[in-house]
Amino acid sequence: MAHRSKELLASRVQSETKRLNAEEGLPFRELLDERRLLAALQRAGVTFRERIYTPMVTLCAFLSQGMGGDDPSCANAVSRVLVDRVRRNLKPCSPDSSSYCTARKRLPEQVVADLARETGRRLHQKVDEDWLWKTHRVVMVDGSTETMADTPENQKEYPQSRGQKPGLGFPIMRYVVLLSLAVGTVLECSVGACRGKQTGEQSLFRKTWDALRPGDIVLGDRLYDAFRDIALLKKRGVHVVFGKKQSRICDFRKGRRLAKDDHVVFWKKPKYDASRYESKAEWEWLPDELEMREVRVIVRRKGYKTRSVVVVTTLLDAEIYSAKELTDLFNARWNCEVDLRSIKRVLGIHHSRCQTPEMVRKELWMYFLAYNLIRVRMAQAAAQHNVLPRKLSFTAATNHIHNFADALRGSSGAEHDRIEAELLRAIAACRVGDRLGRKEPRAVKKRQQKYSYLTKPRAQARKRLAA
Repeated sequence: MAHRSKELLASRVQSETKRLNAEEGLPFRELLDERRLLAALQRAGVTFRERIYTPMVTLCAFLSQGMGGDDPSCANAVSRVLVDRVRRNLKPCSPDSSSYCTARKRLPEQVVADLARETGRRLHQKVDEDWLWKTHRVVMVDGSTETMADTPENQKEYPQSRGQKPGLGFPIMRYVVLLSLAVGTVLECSVGACRGKQTGEQSLFRKTWDALRPGDIVLGDRLYDAFRDIALLKKRGVHVVFGKKQSRICDFRKGRRLAKDDHVVFWKKPKYDASRYESKAEWEWLPDELEMREVRVIVRRKGYKTRSVVVVTTLLDAEIYSAKELTDLFNARWNCEVDLRSIKRVLGIHHSRCQTPEMVRKELWMYFLAYNLIRVRMAQAAAQHNVLPRKLSFTAATNHIHNFADALRGSSGAEHDRIEAELLRAIAACRVGDRLGRKEPRAVKKRQQKYSYLTKPRAQARKRLAA
């Protein structure tokens, strides 16, 4: 019988959550908030029947794939559900993964995305004031790509590069993410194809602005240095710290001088370009000029070419925000690259095996949710042991959470609290080193075994072998 009313849905989710809480069930169970899950299901209008793979079980099993070690397959997730049911003296489910795959398809993309956003934003908004940058919440922005299974559906929505022959390349999806500098959580994500109109990083970046709040600082590289975006963000009360794009002329002999290599100037509105604006009215709405601060730092490293880096910002007060503090903040943008590497390599979302665009996006949001929940654990450990979350190792935290999972599931009461305290202590003990100026060759000693590249579609190559 389907549960269709809000009251029946709430009752079903609450009973399911209580059962999982009481039995120490699947991974991440203790970090999933019942009210947020219920709200997400109701917003999506979810209905479900009495079955093994309820939304809660499906969500937990899906999440466990991001923490499944070397095997993130659906079969391995089903095996964890089977073990959980056997432990609780319930009727074992089939080890076949077809029912679980169907349940993953039933779970709406909106539910997974809402839970990931809410988990990340909730921690970002409630961080300790000592973790903020001069009382500001700093949001990092960057883009990345993900390849996926070469299916007609994926190719239609996320076509491969034009430089690759049909049947030899992979569909590519571009996405832009907002990440918290203080705690590292994903706050928002916008996805699109890698080619076509309105698919560039700047266009996707504009779709994420609802996650920003007045007083926030957006930290990004020089790609995001655009007059229109800075003007619109300033209108929202959001500050920016970006690298200066190469085409922008910067003359420190002009403007209001604050210090050496530090001045305030007025940027003129660029000429109207129909390819960049939806209408001329949008261009006319922009201010004629912007008051901006430019700070230059000279980077000298022995054995490397001396280079100049210019940071542009709407933070104009030199007494509150010194030039060194601004350049140090810009250097912290590298955390965004490290966070994306953690998501793509540590959790393993650099290539999706899903067959449809909807499942590819759903899997991406699921990995963001798993990543955010790990960041929650790291923030808990940091708060208890008086250390900044950015000083903790994400890889080590992921390994500890994975290795402590069985002990947490098999305990309760005071014993569970003791094991959880040891987990947080272990996470807090794994610090990242000071990597400033570290020099390493971009090469490896041991290479992975390499096969020859396919030069024709696999089906044709297979027929040739059979001949």
